Amino acid sequence: MGSRRLLAAWCVTASAWTASAASPAAEKLAGIPVLAPGEEAPAVSVTWYGVTTLLFDDGETKLLIDGFFSRPLFEGLESIADPDTAQIARMVETEGLRGLAMITAVHSHFDHAMDVGEVALATGATVFGSESTANVARGAGVDESRIMVVEDRRTERYGDFAVTLIRSAHLPMENGGPPIPGTIDTPLVPPAPIGAWKEGGSYSVVVEHPAGTAVVQGSAGYVAGGLDGVAADVVYLGIGGVSIPGKDHARTYVEEIVGATGAGCARPVHWDDFNRPFGEIALPAGGGDTEQSAAWIREFAAAGDPPVGLATLPFGQAVDAFTGCGPARP
Repeated sequence: MGSRRLLAAWCVTASAWTASAASPAAEKLAGIPVLAPGEEAPAVSVTWYGVTTLLFDDGETKLLIDGFFSRPLFEGLESIADPDTAQIARMVETEGLRGLAMITAVHSHFDHAMDVGEVALATGATVFGSESTANVARGAGVDESRIMVVEDRRTERYGDFAVTLIRSAHLPMENGGPPIPGTIDTPLVPPAPIGAWKEGGSYSVVVEHPAGTAVVQGSAGYVAGGLDGVAADVVYLGIGGVSIPGKDHARTYVEEIVGATGAGCARPVHWDDFNRPFGEIALPAGGGDTEQSAAWIREFAAAGDPPVGLATLPFGQAVDAFTGCGPARP
């Protein structure tokens, strides 16, 4: 698959870029309601910042998935990218991320792992992830004492949270595997080509807390039986590109990630165009593939026994991390 076709499959195009980064767009993923913040602060909140960046917070401890705050514009895998340290610093200050306990990445592509090291440096967080994610952190200068490497099924505790990384699979796209396959074998020091952020292994992230359990599945791949024995209240379900391998893949994906965990609610993530400025939430240019993916997810969720609720997340607003798929925002 050529680089331009690969980028299209990733649901981004150069023409999707918008120069202004005003207030977040309120675009909805067709047919799926958007969660509304509750009137009372939940025991554990989650805040979505686009793609699969999710902040879990119980008032004492904060955990961050991905932390992708930069939005490098690119037209091919050789485009040079660099973490936006000014944007990262703004997020640390405005979102109260100092003292962040942990940051992990669902895999090591740039739209998930590029900012991991800089966020860790700015917040004091421990980096928990694959050897490839560790090499992103090392390239930023994170001390080895704050890097925890996992191959499969390692659990670390942070306050009342327990975080387990379970080896999974990326959405099958190129020759049945991930785009930009392979591992990052030495410290990755940016600026570097987009293609330097190799997949490096994909993970299901299980976030457990006395208030509930969530599974974050950042990419629409699965390992058959990989989540057997894992029970969850909510799944944060990456759906970007799920239409590419076809409807049978989408059906099995929902069964293996949502059905296997018994989750009563799935919250789609990684459906927005990440080639826009940070804060602009919109469907990728054209939107057809994403709308098809969403339609299949709705169909299979509704066919569950019992049916699974669906809701997307409002950008930058804290909602209950574990409780259901309502109420919806008007």
